[in-house]
Amino acid sequence: MRIPVIVVLGHVDHGKTTLLDAIRNTSVQKSEPSGITQNIYISEVEYKGKKLTFVDTPGHEVFGLMRSQGGKVADLALLIVAADEGVKPQTIESLDIIKKEGLKFIVVITKIDTEGADINKVKTQLASRGVYVEGYGGDVPVVEVSAIKKQGIDKLLETILLYIDVENILDDETIKLKLLEFIEDEELLEKVEAYGIILDSAVDRALGKLGFTILKYGNLEKADEVFIGENLERVTRFLDPNYKPIKQIIPGQAFILTSLDNLPISGDLLIKIKDKEAYERYLRKLKAQKAPAPIPTEVEPEEFLEKLFEEQPEKTFVPFILKTDVEASLRSILPTMEKFNTDEIELKKIFAGVGDITPNDVDLAAAYKAKLIGFRVKANKKVQDLATERKVELVTFKTVYQLYDYIENLIEQIKKAQAGPEVIGKAKVLKIFVLSAGSIVAGSVVTEGIIKRKATARIIRGGKAISELPIADLKILKDRVDKVEKGKECGINLGKDADVKEGDVLEIVE
Repeated sequence: MRIPVIVVLGHVDHGKTTLLDAIRNTSVQKSEPSGITQNIYISEVEYKGKKLTFVDTPGHEVFGLMRSQGGKVADLALLIVAADEGVKPQTIESLDIIKKEGLKFIVVITKIDTEGADINKVKTQLASRGVYVEGYGGDVPVVEVSAIKKQGIDKLLETILLYIDVENILDDETIKLKLLEFIEDEELLEKVEAYGIILDSAVDRALGKLGFTILKYGNLEKADEVFIGENLERVTRFLDPNYKPIKQIIPGQAFILTSLDNLPISGDLLIKIKDKEAYERYLRKLKAQKAPAPIPTEVEPEEFLEKLFEEQPEKTFVPFILKTDVEASLRSILPTMEKFNTDEIELKKIFAGVGDITPNDVDLAAAYKAKLIGFRVKANKKVQDLATERKVELVTFKTVYQLYDYIENLIEQIKKAQAGPEVIGKAKVLKIFVLSAGSIVAGSVVTEGIIKRKATARIIRGGKAISELPIADLKILKDRVDKVEKGKECGINLGKDADVKEGDVLEIVE
């Protein structure tokens, strides 16, 4: 028996998860921050006595790696396109994944009940991309659905089952031969008893290192020894996508490996093989072909920061530590952070890892004067208190949008600090008054911009800055005001020690 694996691909917010909610009658979408899928969700559905494994993938551009991994494990793809928005950037990227992996696919047009829905426009846009659906000059199956109204759901499931049967998608030999894309050794391939692909990984306090996996070929049982990437692991426990124990894994089944010795990497192969020694020799051969990585040298934090400044004194470096919920999030987010770098400001990774934020992370951030960033992870009160004590900026986010907003604001603050105080206005001093308390008031006319009561006045004489003083008070005649606009006269109280004269120019900065 083999369970078909169906990956759901498409643009962000085109209704992928909502559609799966309708299929499996759950509410994953409601629990997602901002209603956006940010991890690969695996679920099993039974329809008319037949099981189906669905792999939901994120639509946001940052999670391209996750979508690609989902495509690698699939037997069939659902290309989701919203009727009210049509073909979008991640729709095109999803098509590229489908073509690259040679996947059979069904087009699913969602949100057909929404305002602005235009099904024919979607089909025309797809045709312009070389995708010709049934009834529109081609043979690609197309199903129109409304997940909210549960309209077209049965037709979609029936189309999936029929298409899998007609196209003979679940042929065992074809699926095993696909392993040649990963192991280019036909003799070794014959010794493989089972294989799967790691979609994602995480660290759980109770369950240890986890691998979210789909088995593509063969069977797995407890106590089996398998290779995960380059590491040999003994399988001690299987969990289903709902974290319930299961005894045996069949082809197409989604499962979670627990208590692993090593944290897997997204895309790692899981291999059960008769001849372990032969496979180890094959892995060593592959490793030898790779260029050796430079050996890291231990550098003290102060030396590290000084070295950066010496190499590029014109650049401001922002050291950071990133902790994420799963390994795929880490590998997806890290490269995209580079897009915020400029010629003047660069984000510099000190450390990146998976799991909740720990006291060690805080200590490391303090040593390197780094920002401590968490994505969908927790920092308990002890860690938060330690961060406050060590004066470490610790921030956590549930969505990539929040993370990106934080980075953009951080870069903007650095730019403002580098530019110095902003000149918001200028005034010409017409007359000097000395109050009874000894304060000096510059009777002035605003020539540019505005003057604010809580700003600073820079005194300019003969084109040179003489001094800077906080504005103690600001009045128009006898009335205290918060600001004075261009063209108006006012009295600017500069305190007792102001060296200001008639004809001076006041630059107002904040």
